[in-house]
Amino acid sequence: MSKYRVPLTVKKKVIAKAKGCCEYCLSQEVFSPQPFSIEHIVPVNGGGGNEEENLAFACQGCNNYKYTKTSTLDPVSGEMVPLYHPRMDEWDQHFV
Repeated sequence: MSKYRVPLTVKKKVIAKAKGCCEYCLSQEVFSPQPFSIEHIVPVNGGGGNEEENLAFACQGCNNYKYTKTSTLDPVSGEMVPLYHPRMDEWDQHFV
């Protein structure tokens, strides 16, 4: 099995946990013209795996923007900052 392929049982758990919403922008799948997908929070090529804790239900817009990034340039400060991680609480986000 490919290291990128997520088992169906794990996909179903991730989708159920997300309650039909993108875990990044909270848009609802039922109102989206495009299908949502299961994406790796930490990309496989960056050391992430197919564990449920590393997977998120994402709309195409968020999935396409994030792609394999885990950080991006902050347009205000000019510094590299971590992207939102849906498995961390808000407090932890500040200390990544």
